[in-house]
Amino acid sequence: MESSDRDVAEKSRNREAMNDRATRHELKLPLRFRIPGQPDWSAGETINVSESGILFASNDLLEVDSRLEITFQTREIPELRSSTRVATVVRRVLSNWPETKVFFGVRFSS
Repeated sequence: MESSDRDVAEKSRNREAMNDRATRHELKLPLRFRIPGQPDWSAGETINVSESGILFASNDLLEVDSRLEITFQTREIPELRSSTRVATVVRRVLSNWPETKVFFGVRFSS
């Protein structure tokens, strides 16, 4: 396959993926997250949510493909185990000045 054919095929796949995305709803909620097995929870705030995942801001730095436990309870240790969701970081974006924050897109695990 020639380079231009690959580019066209890649753009087509990207358009299809964009059309398959779940509807996002702007919603600002505090959350806590951690890498599974770590004792301490870090703070964050949602930017938007969907059925498949969330976009959130945090002062902590996470790597793409990191697995996380996320809870929307604001206490340091979640009181309800069932409120914790497992997710994977699928993208990381630095926001623009003056409020320079790191945004993380995460997809909930099934």
